[in-house]
Amino acid sequence: MPATVTDQSIASVLAQYPLPHACAVSPIEASKLNDSFLVEDATGNRYLLRRYRRNPEQARVRFQLRFQRELHARGFPTSEVIATASGDPFASDGRTSWALFTFVEGDEYDFSRMGQVAEAGRRLAEFHTLTKSIDLEEVDIEINPHPRRWWTEGEDEIAALERMFATDGVEEEVAYLRRWRALLLEQWPLSRRDALPAGWVHSDFHGRNMVFVGDELRGLFDFDPLHRELWMEDIGHALFMFGREFRGSTHIRSDAARLFLDEYHRERPLASDERDFLPVAVALAWVPSAAYHELLRRDGENTLAYFRHYVQLMRDLRAEMERLAPLLIEA
Repeated sequence: MPATVTDQSIASVLAQYPLPHACAVSPIEASKLNDSFLVEDATGNRYLLRRYRRNPEQARVRFQLRFQRELHARGFPTSEVIATASGDPFASDGRTSWALFTFVEGDEYDFSRMGQVAEAGRRLAEFHTLTKSIDLEEVDIEINPHPRRWWTEGEDEIAALERMFATDGVEEEVAYLRRWRALLLEQWPLSRRDALPAGWVHSDFHGRNMVFVGDELRGLFDFDPLHRELWMEDIGHALFMFGREFRGSTHIRSDAARLFLDEYHRERPLASDERDFLPVAVALAWVPSAAYHELLRRDGENTLAYFRHYVQLMRDLRAEMERLAPLLIEA
């Protein structure tokens, strides 16, 4: 289970920043694997303070913050990283790393606003094209997505999950993953897959990792799973997250999905092979990994429930993409 965050711990972190009498006002609901707090200083300025539990390695935290600074410098809407008094991009309480950001006003994604769907599509394409000039050495970690492994080491990935849930009656889910991978290799040989456009992938581009004012995106956050991969990884994941009817739904609205893709395509034209890959990308975003489920287990989550949910989500989304294929793929 995660260690409790005490007022003393927060105060010791804030003391490392050159802010006048800064204090935490309230916790902010965010990722289940990190802790965030609203902070105010004596002048009324507001900030977001974040404790890194998902990615605890300092080298990885430093990489993420460098990337976010580069993104901010290029004019993309995200929060500014505040340096400590000693000039470091993050602070430490002796156990974990903390970072302080400017607080960006706005509201999370509203499923009823089609203008926000369009904005999400445009901004994702902009993110992909704009970040091509960010030349940083990626600091990889095991819990982050590694979708290419499903082509090169897929059986090892499945075997690791099989061992993790050996006594939990998941034979049917494991068999499904093996059937899915066999079809994946048959339809998309590695050479064809690797020919698709790639670059920096946010990998968690959804409505609770950003804020809007009206239909305008004001801030994109949470670069924990950032990595270099196929841009289709982001597109497939976001198509579902913005196209679904509401949070928790697996039904993708055809008009929202088409609008999202059209606006993405307007900013960065999609190649025909990318559209053909779309059904794979939508399901691939939810393929479980043993490393991530081990992290959930260490954090006290019901990882078996998550595993079954993700496999069922893969099934549901494959069916959704079969229904939507004539509209989305042949456009």
